[in-house]
Amino acid sequence: MTAIGVIGGYGSVGRAAVAQLRAWGLGPIVVAGRDPAQADVVVDGDEPAGLDRFCASLSLVVNCTGSPPRNRVAVADAAARAGIPYIDPDGDEPLHTLLSDRSCAEPVVLSAGMLPGLTGLLPRLLVTEPGGRLVCYVGGQDLFTIAAATDYLAAVDRSAGRTFAVWRGGSRVERAGVPVIEGDVPHFSEPASGVPFLSPEMERLASRLHLAELVFYSVFPGRRLRAALVAAQRDAVDAEAVVRASELDAFGRSRYHRLVFQLRGEPTMPTIVLSGRGSSELTGATAAMTALAVLEGAVAPGLHFAADVLDPAWARERLLAADAVTGFRIFEAGAPVDALEPEEGTI
Repeated sequence: MTAIGVIGGYGSVGRAAVAQLRAWGLGPIVVAGRDPAQADVVVDGDEPAGLDRFCASLSLVVNCTGSPPRNRVAVADAAARAGIPYIDPDGDEPLHTLLSDRSCAEPVVLSAGMLPGLTGLLPRLLVTEPGGRLVCYVGGQDLFTIAAATDYLAAVDRSAGRTFAVWRGGSRVERAGVPVIEGDVPHFSEPASGVPFLSPEMERLASRLHLAELVFYSVFPGRRLRAALVAAQRDAVDAEAVVRASELDAFGRSRYHRLVFQLRGEPTMPTIVLSGRGSSELTGATAAMTALAVLEGAVAPGLHFAADVLDPAWARERLLAADAVTGFRIFEAGAPVDALEPEEGTI
């Protein structure tokens, strides 16, 4: 049996991906990266020959390095030369653009993480007809890694999304007048801030599902992290400051991450609430789930975003069996609005 390679398999996302792949009986797993003390095989993304040797022994490669798009392209190209599928929990538009001129004889699946990834996949369980109004709340008491903080700051400086933008009437609307939430956020049991943010993934989702409106809130319960992110909008902090703020807020507290999707309507409000141990854990589990789908032959050759090619009902069953998930509830269309109680993190 040929192996599954996980580059960066000793980082926070990589460890979660490796653990879930093993829990599902997939493998053997080979952990690769630059650190010889933590990797089974030393691999440097800047050395094509080494990447080629590594990929030649694999059935599939998962890239959990959190590296810039240029480095990810090198791994994807090595996978293509070896004739094996490539899974990336990150990437989104920048990596998709860089790979769009390639001819992909095997599946190449990007954005196979929590965000982007689950945030674009799970709403497909709710939306069954055009013209709906979807509201999303995603966040929690969690730790920012340097990579995640860098990604968020990129979004703040408008390179990866639009703060205070929404999707309405078939297009993105800037400064749409949707207020910041301060205090109670649906299905979050502690006071938090919710900041409207429209990512490329959410724009793709809204367009694909023909939504009349989509509002996405990034939710931050921690006081220090909220202050750091407000300062980031004034270019007053760097990624390390965001990481430190998240660590201080999380000290002595249980970490969690929650994804809430509500299809607004009267008198009902179909809702999905997924709770997890943290964003890294949910991202790693989603990367493993995507690898499973590819190995089962459920993903055709070509360049894809995970949310577009994974079956949402199938994914729900896999997530229910994932260690990273602590709760997954769906309130069906017939549930009255006042019956939607806060999610307590139990399946």
